[in-house]
Amino acid sequence: MKKPKPLFAIFLFSLCLVFNGCRPDKTVFMSSTGEVLIKNVWTVDYYYNSQDMTDEFSSSRLLFSSTGVVGYQINGQTIAGKWSSKIDASNNELIDLQFTTSNANVGMLNETWKLMDRSPNLLQFEDNGTTSVRFRIRTQ
Repeated sequence: MKKPKPLFAIFLFSLCLVFNGCRPDKTVFMSSTGEVLIKNVWTVDYYYNSQDMTDEFSSSRLLFSSTGVVGYQINGQTIAGKWSSKIDASNNELIDLQFTTSNANVGMLNETWKLMDRSPNLLQFEDNGTTSVRFRIRTQ
């Protein structure tokens, strides 16, 4: 019985490594929330504060920039604001929205929102101080 040659064994081992290492990566990459926000135009899909107030936000759009500026557009008018994100001590992602406006509807968005659910087309938040106010945005 012949003994396998070491060089042939190394060749087979290397071949196995090459073929096993070339499998396509099926991991789905999810961008950070900030990247998702700035890549899309958003509409308020749902707003709840003791009652469904979604109709108050119909025909509006939210536009986020990488510089921390956010625009709320309605009826050809844009109301400028600021936004930022951070992670709290409990590892929750928080998005802070601040608009300087007398528009009561837009003022309802002035909160630090805790991210509850995220997909590339939908973000759902709740008021970080309570769980009674919910806010959801969807890509347009």
